[in-house]
Amino acid sequence: MILLTLLWEFGLLSLMAVGGANVVLPELQRIVVAHGWMSAAQLAELFALAQAAPGPNVLVVSLVGWHVAGVGGALVSMLGICLPSSLLSFYVSRWWARHRGGELTGLLSRALLPLTVGLIGASACLLLQAA
Repeated sequence: MILLTLLWEFGLLSLMAVGGANVVLPELQRIVVAHGWMSAAQLAELFALAQAAPGPNVLVVSLVGWHVAGVGGALVSMLGICLPSSLLSFYVSRWWARHRGGELTGLLSRALLPLTVGLIGASACLLLQAA
């Protein structure tokens, strides 16, 4: 049951991760603390470890999954965070290519920039408080 919960929670996070895995850190903290999987300080430690390791920022998700449910949790968490956003990116990129230069694509480009900056700023504030 815990693996399904991890898959569901990280799948939802995946669809919110406009700008990468770091922007969903506040929501990730809310989820892991609400489920009692770990404290905010433990999540900050795992985030620091993931940032120190070479590779993508999404490594923190695999560490959370591993902490919660071992190797299976790490694999399911990575699947949950990568698959939905990858599928969405594929289909959106096809739509974007067909409508390049259109009014809606320009509007979306201008709207997503401040959203991403705000989400990254919220993540930084959250980590500072937890540390």
